Amino acid sequence: MPHRFEVVEDDCTGCGLCSERAPENLEIPAGFSIAEVFKQPETSTEEEACLEASEYCPAGALLAHTKDLSPADPAQSGGQASFVPAGESTPAGIGSEDWRNDT
Repeated sequence: MPHRFEVVEDDCTGCGLCSERAPENLEIPAGFSIAEVFKQPETSTEEEACLEASEYCPAGALLAHTKDLSPADPAQSGGQASFVPAGESTPAGIGSEDWRNDT
């Protein structure tokens, strides 16, 4: 699955591990102390290197986003998307329209 990579600047420590793992795509520009994605991966080798760099990032600042739609998207899942607020268990009647009503 193709990914799009992004550096969260506020979290990056500038350690350089990412640019060591994926030098074709990531760097710390001269005069800066934060990594940047200067080129998104174009080959499977570059993709693997960027994923490895993301996994090795000690600050968790290199994020790998999938390019596909969320599995909760009805167009992708083939069914109806459901929403359950964080911290709530899945209601028994999740398929019904009135599962939230306490009637």
